[in-house]
Formats: sequence, structure tokens, C-alpha cells
Amino acid sequence: MRSFGQKGWIIGMAALLVLGAGCTGFFVNQPNSVSVTTLAGANTFTVAQGSTVQLQATASFNSGSKDVTKTASWTSSTPCATVSAGTVKGLGTASAVTITASVGGVNGSATGSVTGGTGQTLTISSSAQQPFSLSTTPSVQFTATDSNNNDVTNSATWTSGDTSILAFSSTPGLAQLVTTGTTSVTASITSSGTCSSGSETVTIDQ
Repeated sequence: MRSFGQKGWIIGMAALLVLGAGCTGFFVNQPNSVSVTTLAGANTFTVAQGSTVQLQATASFNSGSKDVTKTASWTSSTPCATVSAGTVKGLGTASAVTITASVGGVNGSATGSVTGGTGQTLTISSSAQQPFSLSTTPSVQFTATDSNNNDVTNSATWTSGDTSILAFSSTPGLAQLVTTGTTSVTASITSSGTCSSGSETVTIDQ
């Protein structure tokens, strides 16, 4: 009798493991995908400096979809736009802004821009000439200068439009070339409640 009970317990646990393996997110709350849109359903947005726009995050599970706006972890690709519980606030003019929501290790994002404001436009230059060569130039040092020709590289926040193509290291402005392709590089700084930014399109060849 004891042997049968132990065998039944083992079979039961095995069945639960199989069931769990077939139900993504059932035990670890991990969705199949996450989408980020405006309340109107668009995956791009525009917000004026000093104003806000509300985004929503929807997670897709095997059992259906769920609004996870309030429980998702939100991040912004630039200090020119902050985000909290899906509410994006524009602090200064910026293009190629990416807002990301993360749920259970699964990410979704929307892209947009911040318009208006009095922030300066930063000029971005690089240590190598474009197009960059992946075979001869494993890394590139980018530099950002403001309208007064001040070097603001070290104080800027650097972001890549596609980290699978180009990714920034912990050294300000230093990027590692990952693979061939075209992406954008953005530098942003905030000061006294305003934000300045600049973007550059980069191409990586073999």
C-alpha cells in the first residue's frame, strides 16, 4: 500500500510538470509576448515637452490576454522622456525614443519622439569613418558636443536603436559592433529640467 502511494505521488508530480511545461507563464507568470501601444492602439507616439501620453502594456498568455500596464516594469531609452506605469512625460526634444515594458522577462516596446522645448541639439561624431567595418573595427568611440562645442560625451546617456547590431559598453560613448546592419545612435543629457539630444544613423558592413 505504501509502495502504491509513493508510485501514485511520483506519477502525479510528473503529470504536473508536463502540464506546467505546456502552459507558458502558468507557474512563473511568464507571458508568450508583450505589446506596448497607445490607448488608441498605435505602436508609435508623440509627446510634447512638459506633456504626457499614456501607453498600455498587454501580455499574451496561453489562456488569453491581460492588461499589465500597472504591474509591468517600464524603462525609457533616453532621459528626455520618463515613464512610470505607462505614463510617458516629455522633458526635452528627442527622436528615436523607445519605451519598454517588461513582464516575467518578456519585453515589448513602442517608439516615439518628444517635440518642442528649448534643449540644444547635440552633434555626434565617431572615431572611425562610416560605414564601419565589422572585420577591422570591433568597437567605435562616439563623441557628443553641444552647440557651444563643449564635449558632453561623459555626461550623456548613450543608446542604440538596435542592440543586436551595435551595443554600448559601460564606457560613455564606446560601442561594440555586433553584426552588419543599420541602426541609430543617440546621446541625451538633462540639465535644469531640460533635455538635449542628438541622433546619428550608423551603418556597419562586413
